[in-house]
Amino acid sequence: MRTYDTNNKTHEILIPKVNLKGDICVPTGAKAIVLFAHGSGSSRHSTRNQYIAHVLNSAGFATLLVDLLTQEEKEIDNKTRHIRFDVNLLASRLKSVTSWLLQEPGTHNLTIGYFGSSTGAAAAIVAAVKFNDIVKAIVTRGGRPDLVEDRLQTLMAATLFIVGSLDNTVEAINRRALNGLVRAEAKELVVIPGAGHLFEEPGKMEELTRVALDWFEMYLLRTGKKKFHRRDSRNGVARILPISQIRPVLGLRFRDRMAAGQMLATLLPEYKNEIPVIIGIPRGGVVVADAMAEKLSYEFDIVVPRKLRDPIDSENAIGAVMQDGSVYLDQSLIASRNLSEEFIEAEKQEQKKEIDRRLALYGRGAKEYRIKNRTVILVDDGAATGATLAVAARWIRQQQPKRLVIAVPVISPRAIHVLANEADQLEFIRNPSNFVGVEQFYHDFRPISDEQVMQIIKFRC
Repeated sequence: MRTYDTNNKTHEILIPKVNLKGDICVPTGAKAIVLFAHGSGSSRHSTRNQYIAHVLNSAGFATLLVDLLTQEEKEIDNKTRHIRFDVNLLASRLKSVTSWLLQEPGTHNLTIGYFGSSTGAAAAIVAAVKFNDIVKAIVTRGGRPDLVEDRLQTLMAATLFIVGSLDNTVEAINRRALNGLVRAEAKELVVIPGAGHLFEEPGKMEELTRVALDWFEMYLLRTGKKKFHRRDSRNGVARILPISQIRPVLGLRFRDRMAAGQMLATLLPEYKNEIPVIIGIPRGGVVVADAMAEKLSYEFDIVVPRKLRDPIDSENAIGAVMQDGSVYLDQSLIASRNLSEEFIEAEKQEQKKEIDRRLALYGRGAKEYRIKNRTVILVDDGAATGATLAVAARWIRQQQPKRLVIAVPVISPRAIHVLANEADQLEFIRNPSNFVGVEQFYHDFRPISDEQVMQIIKFRC
């Protein structure tokens, strides 16, 4: 029986017979699916693997994050901590899930790859040997291939081991295992400099994800990409440099605003106990905020700032105005343009009319905001100048929140400078040095209509 819809949203499923729960996402037009095998003590709710899955979804890959233990087994394992190390059990479950994928109408035509972490990597190797003619690529993160050394020589899938340079023991394990892959279509070891076992250091999970994405594109989609590495023999140690050191601009783009919001949500679960409210900026920011609110089950609201347009470049901002009439001005840009107070006031009044129109249309008007003493997460679909976020943040500050977080999928270096002191925390996925405009980081950046915003508000509020 089919248990999910094939579209761009993540759905919870139940794998029959073994009663395993999973989260599946099949983007429109997907040609390959990556099945995640989690490490010891982890689950499909792992923020690290959720982040990687959302990056893959944005690139058009389907993903399935599945718990390889039943609820009853988890409860036992939480006490005994031994089932999580039963590689044969984990591998048998992974085989069952793979068989399920091969029979499901929405996935049976998709090329299959595995992403395994820790003991889940060992389970992925065992299952891939069983499906040698079906599973075409494997990526492991901090994996334990030493637990299944006898299977390495029969593995045929293109296999990539990724470890952190600070994880010395696991690096040595993976380096030895690499030699055992005598039949693999391709094999590589990537050592991410400055990363530990969990890749918790700033930017390291992003580096890992970029390398994994390239591997799956090469060996699942068969894009014909050239290899993304070169060897570094300094200090007599052969290492594979991460992609970020060879090709600084990978071109990672979000599928659309919904995918960006789902990915951004993986950075924010730590605020759950603070009863947060997510506030989106129309129009595009409302779609991102809606996806975040759905994934995190946080309260939702909107504010309506508007940028004050640069007369030379209307896409640029000389500042912004908030719904109460307060303004943020980029004084250096205004001085360089030699703009008069009369021009700024006229632009402010024109944008204030649009704000009033939207507030009335969206039904937000004089409705009271529930901000005081709460954590507020202010969201837009990107930050180029940071002006609209800055003016909105200052207005929110006046409402005395407990904490203010600004969250965007992509932000320019200029906007980081502007927003650095406007919030308690600044959360973002990408901060590219080659930033030109927000739209360059989305595959689908079509305009959002008032009607779409109104539908979201009606559903959320």
